[in-house]
This record gives sequence, structure tokens and C-alpha cells, in this order.
Amino acid sequence: MTGRHLQSTGLMTVAAILVSSALNYAYTLLLGRVLDAEGYGAYASFTSLFMIAAALPVAFQQAQTRRSDGRLSRMGVTWGALAGALLLLGAVSLGPLLGVPAAWMVGFAVILPALVLLGAWRGAAQRDGRVSAFSGSLVAEHGLKIVLTIPLLQVMDGPAAAVAATLAGVLLALPLVRPAAPDTGPRIRTDAAVPPLALAAASQSALLYGDVLLGGMLLTAGDAGAYAAAATLARVVFFAGWAVQVAVFPLVARGDGAPGRLLGTALGGTLLLAGTPALLFTLWPQTCAALAFGTTVGAQVAALLPACALGTLLLTLGGTVVNHLLAGGNAATVGRSAALYAGSAAVLTGLAVALGTTPSALAVAALVGKGLLLPAAFLVLLSTVTRRPLYVLR
Repeated sequence: MTGRHLQSTGLMTVAAILVSSALNYAYTLLLGRVLDAEGYGAYASFTSLFMIAAALPVAFQQAQTRRSDGRLSRMGVTWGALAGALLLLGAVSLGPLLGVPAAWMVGFAVILPALVLLGAWRGAAQRDGRVSAFSGSLVAEHGLKIVLTIPLLQVMDGPAAAVAATLAGVLLALPLVRPAAPDTGPRIRTDAAVPPLALAAASQSALLYGDVLLGGMLLTAGDAGAYAAAATLARVVFFAGWAVQVAVFPLVARGDGAPGRLLGTALGGTLLLAGTPALLFTLWPQTCAALAFGTTVGAQVAALLPACALGTLLLTLGGTVVNHLLAGGNAATVGRSAALYAGSAAVLTGLAVALGTTPSALAVAALVGKGLLLPAAFLVLLSTVTRRPLYVLR
């Protein structure tokens, strides 16, 4: 690919992710005005569980980006079905513990194979340069979710309607990114590619979304809803930076540029895109919270927003470094990257349990746990002296 084509492809990918993230957050914030604190907390817990389980589609997306044969999509459906079956078995017991109705978990388990397939097909679209298909599926998933919620609210309770629309958006996005023909690219060891990537993605999701699940377990329903609102609003910081990570990943994986220059560009772009909303949330938390959730809930959210925003910014910058390692490192590096996320999540969980059952204590625990990722990621980066493709052609 030429430098100009790489630049335009990257910009189009970033733009699509930013648009889809904007739609998703507009939807999430609108729900904060429609639902009461208890209903919003339940929906936030569901979306947190959704995103942690999304480690599987992310792993298959990244594996497809690296270049694989067509078996990977079929494997994704199988893995999704197995994960869905496990979720079905634990729906009745796990749901109440997390504050998520069992019926929602059953619905999620049913569509989980389609969600994993969606990730695999998006990875194939990135790999093959089908930017319009990749972008269209992202925007459609969140845009259709918004459209569907309006009629569903007429026949279902608010949180249930939002969950149903979220699951339907996944199914409707699938046809838009389906590969036009079977993959004819070089074959690699696809059976070995997914587990380390899935572990890394799951660990990242646990660090990013685990505090909301902990809120559902440790806090009262009202406090859990307030914390979920603050954490959700602050999460726009992450997704602004995540757009850069997704755009840079295939460039690093293909070796299309100097690694150091790509990392510097990615960190600069992350700081610009993610740092801007983080700064706004820190300087004007009352205004941002009131605009998002109204004056009634906004006062509670504003007290938590600066800590949530700063922790999310540090996590996002650390995630950019880890993303670089995942794209260009060896198998051992992928394992260390997963350990970085898992270790930070463990610190967050331990502090949350130790500091007490208040929203402010949970916010401090999340700030420390998420903030640890950045220095730890740089230590791993400096200690990594080999840079090979994760798997070789055979």
C-alpha cells in the first residue's frame, strides 16, 4: 500500500469509529435521562458484561487482521456457541449477583455466536481494505439500535427495550460486512492465534468495565446507578483513543511503517482525541454531568466524574502501548500484555473491596487500578527486544 492510501484508510477507519462511538454514547446518555437510577444501573451492568464477553469477537477480529484462512469465521461461531452455552448455564445464578435480569443474559447468550462472527468478518474487512464494509457495519450496529429502541419502548420496559435493541443491532450489522468470497490468503496457525488474543481482550475489558460490575455488587441500587452514569460518561475518553488503536493495529501487524514512529503517532493521536474530553470532564464536571443526565442525577455524577475521567485517560494511553505490543510482538509479549490488564484489574478489585462500599471509594480504586496500566505497559515495552510476527506462515 502507498503512504497516501494508508493514511486515507486510517482516517476513514478512525472517522467511522468516532461516528459509531458518538451514536453509542448519545444513546447511552439519552437513556440516563429516560431511565431511573436503578434501571440505568441494570442496563449499565448488562453493557459491561456485553463488553467483557466481546473479548471473543475482538480476538477473532485481530486474528483475521493478521491474515488467516476462511476456517477462522467458522471457528468463531463455534467458540461463540460454547461461550453462549456457558452463559446460559449461569444465567439464573450469575444474573442477580451482577444486577442483570436472567432473561437479558439468556438473550445475550443466544446471539453471542453472531457477535463473534461479526468480529471475525470485521477483521477480514480491515485486512482486505474493505473500509466501507467495516465502517458501515459499525455505524449500522449503533444507529439501528437507536432507531429500534423507539418502537420497542412502546411494548417493553425501558431497560428491557434498550437491551433488545442492542442485541438486534448486532444481528442487523452482520450482512453489511459479510465477505464477498472465501478467503484465499496464506494460511497460518489459526488454531493457536485466538486464545492469547482473547485473553488479552478479556483482561482489557475487565479493567475497563469491571468497576461498573463491582458497583452493581458492592453498592446500593441508587449509588450503583450514579457510579455507572459517571463511568459511562467518562468512557467516551477511552473510545476516542480506541479509534486510534483500531486504525493503527493493522498497520503495525503488516509492518507498514517504522514501529517507533507508529507508536509515537498513536500516542499523540490518543492524547489529543482522548485528552480533550478528559480535560472537559475534569474542569467542568458539573456542566458536563448536567448536560448528560440533567440536574437531578448530574450532581451525584459530577462528584465522581473527574476521577473516572483521569483513570480512563491513563488506561487509554496505556492501552495504546499494549495495542502496539499485541500487533507487533511475539506470543510471549501477548501473554505479558494480558497479564498487564489482569494485574491492574486485580488491583482495582482489591482496592474496591478494601476501601468500602461508597461510590467515591470505588472511583478512587478505579483511578489507581486503571492508572497502573500506563507505567507498567512502558516497562514491558522497554523490556521487549524482539519484534516478530506472532505466527509464521506454513
